[in-house]
Amino acid sequence: MSNEATSPSLSSRLRERIQSISPFSLTLLGLLGILGSWFPRLEILKLFHLFWFFALWPFVSILLRDSKQSLGFDTDDEGPRDWLEMDSGWRGHVAFLLGVPLSYFNPLVFRQDAMQLLGSVVAIGRHRGSLPGPETYDQSTTFRLPVEGTWTVVNGSPIKEHSHSWFPATQRYAYDFVITDEEGRSRPVETDTSIENYYCYDQPVLAPADGVVVDVHDGDPELGRAGGFSHPFKRSMTGNAVTIRHAEDEYSCLAHLVPGSIEVEPGDSVTRGEQIGRCGHSGNSSEPHLHFQVQDHPTFEVSAGLPVRFDNVDVDTPGVDVVEQTGWTEPDGSGHYVHAGQRISATADDEPHGTDDATDLSEVTTSSDLSRVRMLGRAAIGFSIGGFVTVLSGFVLPSLQTVALTLAGFAGFGLLYRAGRGFVDGDRLQFESFSTVGGVGMAAALVGAIGVSNTLPKLDSSGIGTGMFLTGFLLYIAVWEYERRYLLRETVPAVSGVTDE
Repeated sequence: MSNEATSPSLSSRLRERIQSISPFSLTLLGLLGILGSWFPRLEILKLFHLFWFFALWPFVSILLRDSKQSLGFDTDDEGPRDWLEMDSGWRGHVAFLLGVPLSYFNPLVFRQDAMQLLGSVVAIGRHRGSLPGPETYDQSTTFRLPVEGTWTVVNGSPIKEHSHSWFPATQRYAYDFVITDEEGRSRPVETDTSIENYYCYDQPVLAPADGVVVDVHDGDPELGRAGGFSHPFKRSMTGNAVTIRHAEDEYSCLAHLVPGSIEVEPGDSVTRGEQIGRCGHSGNSSEPHLHFQVQDHPTFEVSAGLPVRFDNVDVDTPGVDVVEQTGWTEPDGSGHYVHAGQRISATADDEPHGTDDATDLSEVTTSSDLSRVRMLGRAAIGFSIGGFVTVLSGFVLPSLQTVALTLAGFAGFGLLYRAGRGFVDGDRLQFESFSTVGGVGMAAALVGAIGVSNTLPKLDSSGIGTGMFLTGFLLYIAVWEYERRYLLRETVPAVSGVTDE
């Protein structure tokens, strides 16, 4: 048979290539519109600002899918989660629709969403255009499940069609875990959506392997009700979260924890199976669950997700087996990948996975060094938030001086909030906790100086704010790259690797 007969046609290859493009990734073309805002001769490029609307694609796709199912379409297409009886219906749709504008106009959450999008470009560049995958990535750490008992994989798989989120890059191989009963319910029948009624709420969350805590976010509020609703004033899409370094360029992130439940601090060494917090409903959460992912960078926003195998795990597949359905071939190696729709549980773990010569963080660097990096990173975040607020304020405020006063007001409110919260909670105030507010204050000072001196007369508040946001993002990357390359280079040099069976 000739090569012409066996090779796909040009049209089929082109169709395959088009289908492989994530609509969400088209949002990146909106960056060309920024050039049109900055340079008058390239004003035609402002048309590319329309591509920012593709950032809404994940929400639109969910609505289209649910609407088709409610109208009776696609009912014959079996899926791995069809056996689950989780919160749905019109209340969930309303909660979802209300959450979209709240997320996009919340400066703290939008900052993280935008950085996650831009961070995907950084991650792709770091891996020279080819992100890690199950066939190419050589896992260095032996991971256990970050929970005890039997849990259900609601989202996540190394298979593209069933992944948590193939784009952005950071959540490509992430998982969402909940506890369900035999009927697939995440809370008892005939109970309301109070978060305490969900089986997984307040359950222990464990360190998946030996390592060193490099970042903690705590104090994010959680709503007392679920059913699709998350807290309207959340400060982070991950909610309360812990990031642990296990090996070079191998970190785990455990998110949506109960506020105040985190038992570790940056710089602490943790052992496999040690409790680090409790499963909650903070951040972008439709109901209590644990978000877990392994990533190649200490920051959530600029990391690339890594496929993760778990050892000592029992797997039950009540519904459709996605491996059989897709014909996916699991690469050779020890441990197991888990997939959406499966019920999983950790088996007895009697085998030691650490070594006696594991290095503590204090032997390599001091906690003050780590604190200083986190403080600078938060200041960069504050500066980016100031840029975003400058863009929004420019649509309704007449001058840069007025925008600067608005930013100063935000900074002052944040300062009072942090001080008042520390007083109420009885916590000792630390300069690090005010660094984000300080970044917003620096943005206010810069906008005010530009407005008074008329330094950039050809740029409006939109162009200036966008430049500030990108500057803060680049500073954020630089700070955490310094930590990754220098402060954390030898933090955990002796973590046992995965061995072939």
